[in-house]
Amino acid sequence: MVYVMLNDEKQGGFEDKIIEVLHEGIFGMSITEIAEKVGINRMTAAKYLSIMEVQNLITCKKVGTSKLWLPIERNIHQRMEFIINYFKMYNAAVNEILKDDAFEQIRSIGKKIGENIFQALPQALKTQKFPELVKACAIAMEKVYPLPSLIETKNITETSAEVIIHNCLCGGIPADKSICELQVGLILGIAKPIFPSVEVKEKECLCNKDKYCSYYIEYKPNR
Repeated sequence: MVYVMLNDEKQGGFEDKIIEVLHEGIFGMSITEIAEKVGINRMTAAKYLSIMEVQNLITCKKVGTSKLWLPIERNIHQRMEFIINYFKMYNAAVNEILKDDAFEQIRSIGKKIGENIFQALPQALKTQKFPELVKACAIAMEKVYPLPSLIETKNITETSAEVIIHNCLCGGIPADKSICELQVGLILGIAKPIFPSVEVKEKECLCNKDKYCSYYIEYKPNR
């Protein structure tokens, strides 16, 4: 394969621009799209892409008779954005299917997920002490949460506490409120194997213009 030698500085500038452009597309871009966005002709774009592929900077996949180009690696922020968008699309689909029963059913789904998380917890976190179990809930949620967020606990009494999510995935968007209902179920699923009479309800929510989303957890020993 023969490559046209390009000015190093000019080549480096166009390569950076191509990488930047490719990061904008989720599913890849054609040579024509890349050429238009970078401001070069299609033949020049093809030369750059061939060189960059050999340098292991980009890759291509065939879709029918076309080639779509992608960066070798997505940066962590882009991957996080894809995960969040996928989670929200999934949530919207569940809402649409369940309709009027959505919140109740979503809590049930969250509870089942929480039960599975509980089973995967280290034995040391499966504690009989209520405040410690609430902390374990926060730790478990933080580990599976698709968005970087500070999740903390606040003890209220020996049998009640609050879990606070400072950067909730709902983002204060009413259409995504059911994400908060999923989290109610998640806490229930983690806590109930040890404390069967535990109750959980959302106390504050970004969707209600509060500063964060929080969940009130209460254990009633005599029940």
